Amino acid sequence: MPDLAILPGAGQVPVFASVEDPADRLSWLEPPPAALPAGAVPYRALLRFGAADPVTPFLYIVEQDADPAEEAELNAWYAQEHMPRLAGVPGVVAARRYAALDPAQSPRYLAAYWLERREAFESPAWIEARVTPWTARARTFFRNPRRIMRRLEDTP
Repeated sequence: MPDLAILPGAGQVPVFASVEDPADRLSWLEPPPAALPAGAVPYRALLRFGAADPVTPFLYIVEQDADPAEEAELNAWYAQEHMPRLAGVPGVVAARRYAALDPAQSPRYLAAYWLERREAFESPAWIEARVTPWTARARTFFRNPRRIMRRLEDTP
């Protein structure tokens, strides 16, 4: 059973739209229903920091594949440094990392940060948390990275 399913579009709530392209919407299903909707991409949770059931107006998502030769170090960086540091930034309610259940899914990894306000992203504390020597090295392991700031849509 997956821990998360993402459904492109707005099939179920909650729905998050890209800040830059409001037509780019997704349903964030955590936990997902027993019967996954058609087109949903299932994930398993790797790391969880912060609130158990976060509800915030902003969701910042980072997706990437990893250089296979450096995947173990990338995973260690996320677990030991990067995600705990970002989870501690004021305005970050929760941080989680997931892996697609299908190993052929690309990008395979997804990190999500629930933000009380958009300004938490790129705040001085955020920048300080992510600017480290290990971060500079770990970013070289990213393949096919995508970063999207999303806003929670008002739903009935």
